[in-house]
Amino acid sequence: MVLKVLWRRTVEMKNDSLEQIRKEIDAVDRELAALLEKRMDLAARVSEYKIKNNMEVLDASREARVIENVLGAVSNKEYHESVRAVFESIMAQSRKYQEKLMAGKNRKKYALIGGKLSHSISPAIHELIFQKANIDGTYELCEARQEELPGFLQKLREQGFHGVNVTIPYKTEIMKYLDDISGSAKAIGAVNTVVLGDRTEGYNTDYDGFGKTLEYHGFDPGGKVCAVLGSGGASMAAVSYLEDHGAAEIIIVSRNPGAASGKFPGKRIIALGDYTAEETDLIVNATPVGMYPETGVSPLDKHQLAGASFLFDLIYNPKETLLMKHARELGIPCCNGLFMLVAQAVSAQEIWQGINFSPDLIKEIYSKMSEGDVHFYSF
Repeated sequence: MVLKVLWRRTVEMKNDSLEQIRKEIDAVDRELAALLEKRMDLAARVSEYKIKNNMEVLDASREARVIENVLGAVSNKEYHESVRAVFESIMAQSRKYQEKLMAGKNRKKYALIGGKLSHSISPAIHELIFQKANIDGTYELCEARQEELPGFLQKLREQGFHGVNVTIPYKTEIMKYLDDISGSAKAIGAVNTVVLGDRTEGYNTDYDGFGKTLEYHGFDPGGKVCAVLGSGGASMAAVSYLEDHGAAEIIIVSRNPGAASGKFPGKRIIALGDYTAEETDLIVNATPVGMYPETGVSPLDKHQLAGASFLFDLIYNPKETLLMKHARELGIPCCNGLFMLVAQAVSAQEIWQGINFSPDLIKEIYSKMSEGDVHFYSF
């Protein structure tokens, strides 16, 4: 009986000792974790210095010296191999973290500002541009309410964004908050591309996208009678391009002729219901009528299209709108707005990057984006 009691006490003492040792290990582990956190903070500061001085992340000689310095502080040489392995792992993780920070600092950030953006394909288009042009960049969707707009650009700049695109309904409104606006954007009266530098600069690449789409489809507006449906920012870009490229006449077709006449002084204004295309060479639909999800409607009835030579519907979702279906049934050549979307995105990147891309880049991305059947939101 006495032996059993002594045995039990011996086991309890051993358990108490093991538990105490484990508690000490836990305390050391917490100290190590705190020190490792401090070390990672210092590694982040090193990254900032290297970024400013354009230095490489890896400094092999420095890491070798660190290992030797650490081992010099370990008196038990039996631990040297284990300590070396631990610190090599620590430095590898530190280096990995620095590389991540440096990549993030160098990465260029862009965004799309608008009202409702959940179906936008602009990020997919810009991602393809980044890939093909070897640009380290990201492109995000930033929905904004009307009351947020005054300080929105400054907020994005503080978050490290380099530029933004602007879409419905802010292409005209955003002009109030820019330091500089290009001459063409002023003439159009709308901005869809902004550079966020020391000063905010506004441009309009819808103009370029519109023109490149007509070129791609072989339509020359010179000497032609053109009708533009709608009087918003997209229609302003279309009208400006047609004026600059010699259109004989530009007719504005609007559901609100009074408001349209104020935006397009000197132009012939026709109410939507009164328009017929008997003497029109080009019809441009710059309204959102027929765009996803309300795809079963058209701004013009089928009989109103008869006589047109070409229809350009700026909508690209669905691929064929009801308006385009009417045109096809009448034998009128037509196109949607996907090529324009891609072309204006490439033009925006040219402004942001300060370089000119090959014209083939637009065609490559257009071909890629034309694959499949996904739902898009008009840019």
